[in-house]
Amino acid sequence: MTAAKPIAAIVAACALALPAAAAAAGNYVPSNLGYDLSYNASSYPVDAFNFGIIGITGGKAFVHNERLISEYAWARFGSVAPTVYMNLNAPFGSTVAGHVSAPKTCPASATDAAASTTKPTACEAYDYGYNAAADAFAYARSAHVSSSLWWLDIEEANSWAEASSTNDATIQGAIDYLNAKQVRAGIYSTPRMWKAIAGSDFVPRQTLRGTDAPVPVWLPIGIASQVAAMNACVTQSAFIPGSPVWLVQFEASSTSVDRNNAC
Repeated sequence: MTAAKPIAAIVAACALALPAAAAAAGNYVPSNLGYDLSYNASSYPVDAFNFGIIGITGGKAFVHNERLISEYAWARFGSVAPTVYMNLNAPFGSTVAGHVSAPKTCPASATDAAASTTKPTACEAYDYGYNAAADAFAYARSAHVSSSLWWLDIEEANSWAEASSTNDATIQGAIDYLNAKQVRAGIYSTPRMWKAIAGSDFVPRQTLRGTDAPVPVWLPIGIASQVAAMNACVTQSAFIPGSPVWLVQFEASSTSVDRNNAC
């Protein structure tokens, strides 16, 4: 199990140790070790690491990670600048109202008025994903958190539509917003979950400074050591055709902080 230190103890140290210049996200170096922290992390690893990945959201779209500032401060102790991720889900519940009418103008529907009982159109889903990314990006900026790479957390634990086309539009909307901010998007998911949510044929598009770019993949595949993760970098294929595998997540135990090996 990874040794950990309570949040209160490390935040003060972070405040003293942070460099004056703002961090800019760097590229992962193959075989480097990193950690990812979610909104419910209560302690931080204290052993050396190369990179940290911090959740901007609190488990779902339009919900914020209240520990973002302290977690980001901890992550800046890595040898490369932190990167971030956001949770995403299809339009559902109270967060739909006001978030499905732009940037695309969609045909009139009852979704915005009764979100929990209607099925969003693909157009509305695109707007929802776009605005979910905009909300997370604005929250990150308000906390002085920046990263040139944002991962989209695509998991079955969140609410997704029965129609994969709706889910695909949600994901593409989020990517398009991030690309508009000159931020690269990647996908965190397992092959099984991605197929169940996005379908077998969806290949998200990404354009950075006018040039098409692949969407990198971060794999959580249930392994327990960095050696196995390093091997998975070589043996595991991405669940998105043509996409590179950039990270493989592993857990030393069920109670440890998630670790990641860069491919």
